[in-house]
Amino acid sequence: MSRIPSPTSPVSTPGLVDTEGANAAHALSSTRPAPSRAPASAPAISVEVYRGFEGGTREGTPVTGPRSGPKTGADNRFDFAIGGAFPPQPMGNLAEQVKQAGLTAAQSNAAAASLVMGGGAIVDAYARQHLRMLDASPPIQGAPTSLTDYTSAIPGVAPESVYAYFVRNPGAVFEAAGIQVRPAVATLTDGAKLFLEEKGMPPVWAPITVRLEPESNTLHITTLDGHPLRGTNRFVFEGDGEGGTRVRQYSAFQGSSPATAVGMAVMDPIERQHGIWRSVHAHLHDTLREH
Repeated sequence: MSRIPSPTSPVSTPGLVDTEGANAAHALSSTRPAPSRAPASAPAISVEVYRGFEGGTREGTPVTGPRSGPKTGADNRFDFAIGGAFPPQPMGNLAEQVKQAGLTAAQSNAAAASLVMGGGAIVDAYARQHLRMLDASPPIQGAPTSLTDYTSAIPGVAPESVYAYFVRNPGAVFEAAGIQVRPAVATLTDGAKLFLEEKGMPPVWAPITVRLEPESNTLHITTLDGHPLRGTNRFVFEGDGEGGTRVRQYSAFQGSSPATAVGMAVMDPIERQHGIWRSVHAHLHDTLREH
């Protein structure tokens, strides 16, 4: 990756930076200059561009259904740019942050129990009951927000097909990034509440809610109470003009409690996020291209 200082006055790029909950002042530039490293005096707000690997070969093994597990995505032109306020800081008043921290701890304990029990009906029943208590926790408007915009390409596959696959196969999509969906669901439904279970140390139950816009091939994911981050992810599957799909993912997030700062100190959650979404984009590309 290369870090590129942002201009003093932000440049808005239609279609690139359109992140939900984000302040327009954090808009990113789509310019891709040559790699360079910023000097120590670079401004705090900057754009970091990741350039995916060029070339490479895809796995040639045919698949007969949703394929779980990590996939290569070597030729999907995966790329991302980050901007806004990094690292993400906890937002909300003290009472709100204490509430979020307590829920995060409880959900981490539930995640650990789920791993010991191997999931199953009891875990799913508890997850459903707990999720009913959680409200949406998007970024607080006007507060410093971290932004990441991801893009990738799926040649020869129509946007509606990519959208339909994601909606109908959430387990396979997220398992590609090492994440289990709790409770297990066969398909995403509008308004569904779910936990994304990560097996890290500590294990995490990250609660989300889903909103579907099939008419525009758009899928929204918003965090719920107790998620380590307050955030939104909006997936837009749009035509590339040549019968394929361009995947656009607009991410906006803030910290939800002091646990965010602790996590930043002892692990690298931002890189973990990049790795998760890189795997999701790769899975969509490789699975659909192989059919």
